[in-house]
Amino acid sequence: MSAPEIETERLRLRGFQPGDWQGLARFYADDTVMRHMLPGRGLTAALAEERAKSNIHNFNTSWAQRGYGVWAVADRASGRLLGQCGLRFVPEADAVELLYLLNKTHWGRGLASEAGRATLHHGFGAAGLAHIFAVTAPGNGASQRVLQKLGFAPEGEKLLWERNVHWFALDREAWICPTPETVTQSTP
Repeated sequence: MSAPEIETERLRLRGFQPGDWQGLARFYADDTVMRHMLPGRGLTAALAEERAKSNIHNFNTSWAQRGYGVWAVADRASGRLLGQCGLRFVPEADAVELLYLLNKTHWGRGLASEAGRATLHHGFGAAGLAHIFAVTAPGNGASQRVLQKLGFAPEGEKLLWERNVHWFALDREAWICPTPETVTQSTP
């Protein structure tokens, strides 16, 4: 299975294409974008390029193997790459994580919530997941608010990847499904 394409009011969530690595690498190299991610700052240009290419491969492999994965988040009107959002299996937690990363020029506009809602719709719907978790850095209040807005419940601080994180969880039964007009899905 390849990534289905999902459109929301302002976004198009689509599978990553090979050329997307350049935009993704720019986000990974940005100190502001990466300040709450490991290692807490932007990656070097070479490492950002390597990570972007590796992640795109892993994201697309997840779609093929699991029926869920991480999408490229693009502006619906222009097609411009804004970031990433989706689901990934985390072996260390033996669970599926909601993750998102957007270019700093698009923060504060509700786009993470919009992409997150579409992702949860797919995860609890077509992918048939019963439980999804998310983590944030302790100081990342903006992401914590996004997760609570999406319906995630805070479960305290835990250790993951040798780092203290704020843990959030959401079960299918507790999830409030958006109206059908909010999310449209098509397969490529």
